[in-house]
Amino acid sequence: MGKPSNRQEQIVAALRQRGTARVAELADEFGVSFVTMRRDVEALARGGRVARSHGVVRLLPTSGNAAPASLTGTVTMIAPGRSAYFAEIVRGAQIAAEEQGLTWNFMACEEDESAGAALDRSAGAADALGTLLSPRWRLPVDVDAEDTAWQPLPAPAQRPAVLVERFAPRGSALATIDAVRTDHAHGVWLALRHLHARGHRRILLAARDDSPTARTIRSAFVTSLADMGLPRIAAPLLSSAGAGRSPDAPVPHLPEAVRTAGATAVLAHSDVDAVNLVQQLHGAGLRVPADVSVVAYDDVIAGMDGLELTTVAPPKREIGRTAVALLRERLERPGPTRHVELLPVLRDRGSTESI
Repeated sequence: MGKPSNRQEQIVAALRQRGTARVAELADEFGVSFVTMRRDVEALARGGRVARSHGVVRLLPTSGNAAPASLTGTVTMIAPGRSAYFAEIVRGAQIAAEEQGLTWNFMACEEDESAGAALDRSAGAADALGTLLSPRWRLPVDVDAEDTAWQPLPAPAQRPAVLVERFAPRGSALATIDAVRTDHAHGVWLALRHLHARGHRRILLAARDDSPTARTIRSAFVTSLADMGLPRIAAPLLSSAGAGRSPDAPVPHLPEAVRTAGATAVLAHSDVDAVNLVQQLHGAGLRVPADVSVVAYDDVIAGMDGLELTTVAPPKREIGRTAVALLRERLERPGPTRHVELLPVLRDRGSTESI
């Protein structure tokens, strides 16, 4: 059997992030023909690394992923239960846990449940090994309350935990546990670099303020504008102050904000809101991308047929897989607390244009 090509290794790396992908989609991403990509996939399938069916390819577990017999038990993940974004993270963690022969247990995070209460709840799972936790933390006050209320139990009573797609503030008791999240500041920089390279200087941010991710994006946007020498223009909030617990609130009408600011491009978080924005722009007679370029953030629905928005895509499944790896390392080889950030990528689907 021939040695796998560099592109085939890149395909495997991409599947580690997503679990599954369409062959046609991979061909577009790697800039090769469908036939070439199909040959690469067939070669990987012959080597037992992937499985393919009806134009879809998925990564297969390898013998190197198998857990040693000494490690058995239940990994519990607590995360928002009705979030398409977190569903991908949860799926990545579940695949990783099951590949390693561990029992998987998912619990939905309650609306007002503190991290401490969630950790206590997960400790009741049978043969509990530890917890992967994604607190809601809609408002900054939610995090402040955690810092006051939560105190880790002394070892060995305290089961290890990993914060997932969250970092606790420096100095917080929760900052003493392992964590993995997307480097959203890098994602914002990717979006602005993409737009700046196409001649855009007046770029508007449309984002909520009702999650740690949204607040990180808003802060990083201001910093990245300054780093690139771009003017800062007023950014409309997609959730008003005090409405942080209402993520499904109607999105305000934004075309007027675009016109008032003289913006030629918009970065919109999330991509669900970006889709609403595009519909509003079209309704106001502004074409995307001819009149206004749009970059979405999250890549939950932006790549679906008929939408195809250029998007910053966090490595959601790989976040889940890394969380399981951090938990396992904490169990097997205790060491310093690790806070890990994974880089997102920008997927250009044609909703931006040079000016």
